[in-house]
This record gives sequence, C-alpha cells and structure tokens, in this order.
Amino acid sequence: MKKLIYLLILSPLILKAADSTTTQNMIRWESRLNIESNSLDINFIDKLLYGGYIDNKMKDNWISNLDNNNTLFAEISNLISYKRKYKDNIFTISIKDRNLGRISFKDDLFGIALLGNYHYQDDTLIFDKTNFRLDRFQQISVGYTKSLMIQKKRIRVSTNISYLKGIHHLNIYSKRTSFYTSKNGTINYLNYDLKAFSTTNEGLNHFEDYFKNNGNGVSFDFSLKIENKNKQYTMYISDLGFIQWNESALKYNTDTSFSFSGIEVENVLDFNDSIIELESEKYIDAVSINAKNGKIKSYIPANFGVNIESKIKNSFLNKYIVGFNIKWQPYEDDRNISFDKILQGFYESGYSPYFYFRVYANTKYALLIPKISIGGYTQKLNFGIISQFGDKNPVRIGTQHLESIFKGKESNSLSVYLQIDMKF
Repeated sequence: MKKLIYLLILSPLILKAADSTTTQNMIRWESRLNIESNSLDINFIDKLLYGGYIDNKMKDNWISNLDNNNTLFAEISNLISYKRKYKDNIFTISIKDRNLGRISFKDDLFGIALLGNYHYQDDTLIFDKTNFRLDRFQQISVGYTKSLMIQKKRIRVSTNISYLKGIHHLNIYSKRTSFYTSKNGTINYLNYDLKAFSTTNEGLNHFEDYFKNNGNGVSFDFSLKIENKNKQYTMYISDLGFIQWNESALKYNTDTSFSFSGIEVENVLDFNDSIIELESEKYIDAVSINAKNGKIKSYIPANFGVNIESKIKNSFLNKYIVGFNIKWQPYEDDRNISFDKILQGFYESGYSPYFYFRVYANTKYALLIPKISIGGYTQKLNFGIISQFGDKNPVRIGTQHLESIFKGKESNSLSVYLQIDMKF
C-alpha cells in the first residue's frame, strides 16, 4: 500500500500528459477504497479483519486514543458510466456497486470489550447510541444536465435519479444501554434498549448470490451551478434516498434489564456440566430477543454541500475550489418528515461538517490536485492529492489521506482512488 501512495507523488515526474481533444462521448471507470476513523487506527482494523495477538500495550494505546463518541467508516465502491454531450445538454447513465460499513460507539464499550469488567468494579458504564451497520447495494442511475444563459450568466442544472437494488442490510442500534459491576464482581446488572434489522446473508458469502435482490429503493441528485466571470458557485444534493427491504427481513426489538449474580452450587462435590447448563438456560431465556419477519426501510448516506470554484491567472496554478459538505443518514425510519427528523439524520450520520480547499496545479507531465480538509468521519485535519495523466483519455489516481504514508498502521485513515476516462 505504501508503494502505491508513493506513486502518487513520483508519478508526475515519470509520465507524460497527452494532448487535449474535444469529444462528445465519454466512458468512465472509477474505483474507491476509503477507511476513516476519528480514534481507531489501521492496526486495529488489521487485527479486526485478520486476527492476531493483541498485547496490553496495544490495548492501552487504543483506549487512550478514544473519544467519548467514536466512529469507524469504510466504503468500497466501483462505478462505470457513459456520458453523451449534445450542444447544451448532457445525458449520463451509470452503474455503481457500493459496500458500506459504519460503527459508532462510546469509549466505555470498547474498554470493557478489551479489558473485561474487572477494571470497572463499582462503576456504571454507558453504551448509549451504539450503532453497527453494513449495507451492500447497486445503484443504477440516469442523469440530465442543461446549460442556460441568463443575464450573461451561465447556469447549469443537473438532475439524477437512481434505482437502488438492495443486496444486504444489517443494522444494530442501542438507544440506551448501561452495565454495572459491583465490587468483586458479585453482581452484574445490564439494562438495555436494543433494536436490530437484518436481511439474510445472501450477497455476502457466495458469489452466486451477488445478483439476488433483497430490496428496492430510489435516490435523487440535484445540483445548481452558476458561473459569474471567473467564479463558479455550486449547490448540490446527492444520494438522497432509501431502500425498502423485502418482507423476509428480520426485526429484533427488546427493552429489558438483566441481573447476573453467579451460579449457586449447594454441593461442590456434586458439581457438573449439567448444573451449568441448567443455570445458563435461565439467563439465556432472560436475555433472549424475539425476531419477526417484516419490511424494513433504511437510508443511504446523503450529501448536502456548496463550493466555490475560481480560476487563477497563473501559468502554474489553474484554479482553486473551496467547499463544505455534510451527510444525512438516520439509524432507522422511526419519525415522520419533520424538522426533528432532519436534525436526527445529520446527528446520527456520525459525520461532522467537512471543509476542504483544493488547488489545480499544472506541471510538465501531469495535473496535480492537492487538497487540505478538516472534519468528516475523522474530524481531523487531512491532506490528500490526485494526479491526473493525459487529457484526451485522462487517468486519475489519488488518496484523501496522504498523511497515512508517514504514520503507517498508526494512521486513522486509508484511501485509494482510481478513475479512468475514455473519450471519443
């Protein structure tokens, strides 16, 4: 991975750009890998996915880096699209495969998972707002862009509608959870309000299930661009949509309390496995969660943003873009359309307001697009770069987290971006 990111910096010196050509048609291939967290590092993700020994030093390091609210987000996506330009009209069609995962949790939950409850005697741990979510779906989109001249200003209006083919959905959400351990661990008290929604495992484990359909949905994009002299102002909404999952989906819902004070043994000489099994069944019955089939509705992460693009009269710098983005994705569809639901989606997205500044720099061999940003899932300052080679058939390769080169597995983020355009 390090070699790939080093290539982003060195590639302008070894590749030569092609001549520019005006074309009417374009086919694009785009692949993206993005892992971001505001507290957990790549070393933890490596252990989570591939296993391995975790020593006390690792545990202490992970716990010390936690915030009160922690988020881990991952996305792997692939897109192929076709665009046709005819005069002031642009028509597009695309197919995109998306795999999304997000975990939001309190530091108390992570601490007890790594250290157990021995270190939390006579203490109550709070696990409120814990969320674990996995989504896999395909997005088939059709778009149209119209360019107009109004009062010497060029205005571009773009719309896009997508059909969402749901493959898999898993969402576990706890609004209220607490765990108390008495001194010496004689009593453990768990209080929780848990909801979970899940489709079958189809689409996750077997290639033959890849094209099966577990749900249907729709999403909508809209953008308005206004060009005024050397500046362009853009307002946009993207991926505002939902998936309605089939009736075969499972719903879990429980709100209960559970107290564990150990297993009482009257005669230690008569102690055997059957006693443990009988006592364990009592506790299993106490914490069992009933599941029922039914339709469920989930939202995909939507984007709302604005940006300003300005040309620069310089032989080296071409232009700059400064922008702002926020995401909207509530945990569940539990409220009617209202101001409260709008705020709920922004808060539960786990994504803080994202500000960025990007410049376009011309070099002899390639176009460089460095970026500095703050916010998002990491809520930290990040540096990114994209290198573009060629003009007629441009190739872009980049990363949103250039700092991961220097931090290695201690970095909180990792991303790789590849885009290939074929114009004709």
